[in-house]
Amino acid sequence: MLLEKLFQEFNVDINTFNTAESELFDQFFEKIWVKKNTFLIQEGELEKYSYFIFNGITRCWTLNHKGEEQTFWFCKEGSFSLSNISFTLQEKSTFNVQTITDCEIYKIDQEQAVKLYEAIPGLKAVFEDLTARLLNKLLHRNINLIKYSPEQYYLQMMSEYGSAFNNIPLKDIASYLGITPQALSRIRKRIF
Repeated sequence: MLLEKLFQEFNVDINTFNTAESELFDQFFEKIWVKKNTFLIQEGELEKYSYFIFNGITRCWTLNHKGEEQTFWFCKEGSFSLSNISFTLQEKSTFNVQTITDCEIYKIDQEQAVKLYEAIPGLKAVFEDLTARLLNKLLHRNINLIKYSPEQYYLQMMSEYGSAFNNIPLKDIASYLGITPQALSRIRKRIF
C-alpha cells in the first residue's frame, strides 16, 4: 500500500517488489493522524522519525532575512517529508516542517529502518534512486524560479498538485513563489 503510493508519485514500476515485500514494507511503519498546523520538526531539532505522507500536505519553511516565514517546499501525499534529511544525516534540522492539512502519516524510527533494509535487500538501492529523483525535483524548482514568471509557475503548480492545490493556503503559495499575497491575488484575477 505505501510502496504503491510512493512509486506512483515518483513514476517507479510497482513490480519492482512483489506483493509479499510490499506488505512487509508496510509492517515497519506506524500509522498516525496529525492535525493541521502541527510541526513534524522545528528548526534546530534532530528528527527521530522518517514520515511518509499518505494523505494531506506539509510545508517546509524557514525565516528569511526579514524574519518572515518563507515556504520553500510542499510535501504532498505519496512522498516522504523533507524532515528525512535530518533523520538520514542525524543532523539538526535547518528548517521547519508543518502540516497544512490534517494528515494521515506513517512513521518509522532508525531501528525499524535498519530492520526494514535488512528484510527487503533491494530496498536501499531503490530508495537511493528515489532520493536522486527528489533532489532533481528540488533542482527543477530552483531552475523554474529563474526561468518562469510567478504566473507561469503558479499554473505549473496547479497542474502538479491537482485537487490538493486547493488545500494550500494562498499565503503559503505566495511565499513559495517569492511574491506577496497581493501579487498572487492579481495573478489569480488574470487567470480566473
